[in-house]
Amino acid sequence: MTKPLKIVIIGNGFGGIYTLKNLHKFFHNNKKVELVLVGEKNYFLFTPLLHEVATGGINPANIIEPIRKVLGCCLDKFYLGKAETINTKNRTVKVENDFVSYDYLVLAGGAKTNFYNIPGAEQYSFPLKSIDDAIKIKNHCITQMESASHMEDREKRKEMLRFVVVGGGPTGVELVAELEELVKETFSHYYSKEVIEDVSIVLVQRGEELVPQFGPKARAKSLETLKKKGIEVLLNTAVKEVGASYVIVNDGQKILTETVVWVAGIKPAEMKFDEPVSMSPDGRLVVNECLQLENQKEIFAIGDIALFKQENVPLPALAQVAEKESATVAKNIKLLIENKKPKKFVYKNSGNLMSLGQWKAVGQIANFTFTGHITWFIWRTVYLSKLISFRKKVRVAVDWTMNLVSPRDISQL
Repeated sequence: MTKPLKIVIIGNGFGGIYTLKNLHKFFHNNKKVELVLVGEKNYFLFTPLLHEVATGGINPANIIEPIRKVLGCCLDKFYLGKAETINTKNRTVKVENDFVSYDYLVLAGGAKTNFYNIPGAEQYSFPLKSIDDAIKIKNHCITQMESASHMEDREKRKEMLRFVVVGGGPTGVELVAELEELVKETFSHYYSKEVIEDVSIVLVQRGEELVPQFGPKARAKSLETLKKKGIEVLLNTAVKEVGASYVIVNDGQKILTETVVWVAGIKPAEMKFDEPVSMSPDGRLVVNECLQLENQKEIFAIGDIALFKQENVPLPALAQVAEKESATVAKNIKLLIENKKPKKFVYKNSGNLMSLGQWKAVGQIANFTFTGHITWFIWRTVYLSKLISFRKKVRVAVDWTMNLVSPRDISQL
């Protein structure tokens, strides 16, 4: 009996999961093709909503989807573990103690936080890339509030209640907006007025403007909204050092704080090969117009781990990019199996949406920018649609509805 063709996907983020779903459409009940997924966690994490978990708006369990439960019908095999080495000669991937063979390989390992070798940044900052990160941030904020409520030295209390977020991209902007509402609309129910008045939120952005991937109007609206919320925004400000109780920026200013959240950048997850492959200076895998590695046509790379240039401009590290790439990769693998020529990938941006807090959001489609309540509703509707299971969609919708009529959850986890 002929062995089935094995399509192996490394990574269970947006790129990996959507590749699996797209391949399943082509090869459902096809015994000649075997779909294999390798992931370091046994669940899919909806990372765009991590900032809401960190600020008590959503239950952590509601943005994770167990792989075997929601995608079991798509899978032939699932390996829980880290993909350590790819042997292109033998066409195998070492995963913990297993060697997984492949005929076609999709690399969608994602990215991790980039601290840019800034002294103290990794040691003293909170990243926001995992569910554990979000829970740690929430727990820490609650601890700071509790400790500060007993602090009589007001200057020390202000230091304890100064929350600094480094990185003015969409994650940083959404996080500070939600953090401000956690303080003003939830913590204010449980802590004295004197304590709440000493809370401050600082957003540090190295560039001249916030959210550079958005258009000018959206960038201006984001800055205006944050300032109205009382958030201090430091533009053209680079962090030079982070300590246990301070942040030093490029003009020499020392910001006293015990809370630094680092969302200033990412770097691709490391992939080891048995022989050299083409990589960009920042470690991304260079792919051709069909999303294949140059000298390994059976290997595809997508999402944050891949460098794909369109009109000589690298695509941004966005979930929608990985999702669209996954559709092309699945189609191209099908074409290769049928001995047909793969198709070129062309990225078309569907638009960008970003929350700016309760009932506030900004959106952009082509050159058209829109804001307000309807935009906020659209943002939530789009995000709900991207969750995989109906159960999680309902649970997140319930969390959001409860937040409209009652304070957020402030239980430590």
